[in-house]
Amino acid sequence: MKAYKIMKIVTCLFLTALITGCAGFQNAPDWTYAAYNRLEDFKQAALEGRTAIAERHFQHAVEEIKKSGDLVLLGRAYLNHYAVQIALLESFEDGEFQKIQAVHPDRENAVFLLFLKGNFHRTDSTLLPPPYAAAQKDILEGREQYDVHQRVRLLRDLREMPDDLSRLIITGRLVLSGYEEEEILKDALEIASRHGWKKVLLIYLNRLQIFYDSRKEHGKARIIGDKINLIH
Repeated sequence: MKAYKIMKIVTCLFLTALITGCAGFQNAPDWTYAAYNRLEDFKQAALEGRTAIAERHFQHAVEEIKKSGDLVLLGRAYLNHYAVQIALLESFEDGEFQKIQAVHPDRENAVFLLFLKGNFHRTDSTLLPPPYAAAQKDILEGREQYDVHQRVRLLRDLREMPDDLSRLIITGRLVLSGYEEEEILKDALEIASRHGWKKVLLIYLNRLQIFYDSRKEHGKARIIGDKINLIH
């Protein structure tokens, strides 16, 4: 399998680092390495809170991918960006992605965008990476009644994600869609702490503080507030 194909698999899985062993492939185009590395640098900087640097890395990744003329891959680069924004509980504008789709539509890309937007009923799960498809299925099955059984299933889906960033993406989508639980938020905090992703850490600490306040657990909320002040 050529490194070019591996690069496409990486972006198809969107945020799973799956470029193991590329150095062993002959005739690998330089742009595949450069684009992959720039995307990885973008993700790391964005999650740490170095926003301006992150955007520079992303633009460099885009320029490398443009060298190939592969619009499907270019669209997936933008999906990487949007997915990181969801992990950070941010909204996103998809104008650049839609320009690409207008010229070269891709069903898998379109479906993943619907998932990132929380349009679960319009998302064809057969075109999602399997871990994301499992989460979508469990969201749809219990949408009308968010009970303990669905909570257990969604937590299971989170913990079966292949990597920590994918777990954060699902967490972000769940939180933004109203599926917010103490255990889910704490899981995100553990991931952020382990990787040193300070922006993620502060975002989910703030979210957990609001969560406790909304349930009148003001003592817990104050402790979280004190922690935020110490590490801000």
